[in-house]
Amino acid sequence: MRDRIKKKSSQKEKIFLTQSYFKYPLPEEMLKELSEELKDINRYPSGGEYTKLRQVLAEYVGVKMENILPTNGSDEVIEIVSRAYKGEVLIPIPTFSQYEVSADRGGLSKILVNCLIDGVYSFNYSAQQLDKASLVWICNPNNPTGTRIPQENIINILQRAKGMVVVDECNYEYLGETVVDLIDKYENLIISRSFSKNFGLAGLRLGFAISNPQNIKRLATFGQYFRVNRIAEKAATKVLKYLDYYRKAWEKIKKVRDKFIREINELGFSAYNSQANFVLIEFKNKEETERVWKHLKEKDIYTLPGWENEFSGLDDQFIRFTIGEEWEMDRVVKVLSDYVKKNQKPI
Repeated sequence: MRDRIKKKSSQKEKIFLTQSYFKYPLPEEMLKELSEELKDINRYPSGGEYTKLRQVLAEYVGVKMENILPTNGSDEVIEIVSRAYKGEVLIPIPTFSQYEVSADRGGLSKILVNCLIDGVYSFNYSAQQLDKASLVWICNPNNPTGTRIPQENIINILQRAKGMVVVDECNYEYLGETVVDLIDKYENLIISRSFSKNFGLAGLRLGFAISNPQNIKRLATFGQYFRVNRIAEKAATKVLKYLDYYRKAWEKIKKVRDKFIREINELGFSAYNSQANFVLIEFKNKEETERVWKHLKEKDIYTLPGWENEFSGLDDQFIRFTIGEEWEMDRVVKVLSDYVKKNQKPI
């Protein structure tokens, strides 16, 4: 591994830290197994019930098959939830933009509530807002801050909200905390999961919703019959056979992330304490952010600034960094260190 890092680092490859996908190699044996499914792509997916896929996902999550709805990525969970529970949508910003985009697409009214104040991300919904909303979004950990939302805070919202509460757990495997155990207790709870950020299947588009059977049945009526393609359907079973590999990769990513946060803060920048596979850095103002972003780009390091459409409600003085392999993040730190030295003082 050390020789590999040195080789790649010396080649000065372009580094893409924009989309928060799984940047580590996938198990070769798993890819070989999956490639054997190509001979049957002339056949339709299971469609409708997706019985085998639901059983596999249910076993992984620890629920019953009736609690699972496979989808075309977690984006489809967002879309069908927005269709199913029309009314007023409560969105905590800054956060993932698709909650707002989906609401706009469906012509829903929306309330954007600023939850990032003085560098601290926390919910501050009013009783009136929770009483009126037909749909409340919670991203845990939040995208883009990476902030962990304590379970007691989610329970508080579930108890006070009159509408449906959707907890987006697309980064569950990095956080290691879930509210799945609450789906039978709270009828207004839906959970969204994904195989993109954690298992490296972003290109296949595989996600799923978790809720009580009544909610699952309702959501299913708003999706297509063939929601999940055949290869994605088969991939879930094959990927979950390699959990030991992925767990080691997740631990490695978390170590690289924590090291990156520590070193960035030591340079005088302000990095948020992320529990996801990305890190948000805040700068003094938009001008400073643009200078740093351009400096990184000149060094072939591509990142996601706050003015991109990936986010709702994120100001211009932020840049989000996906956590890649250690050599990539070391190079980012080196480039930013040179920037600081060149400007004679930290940001």
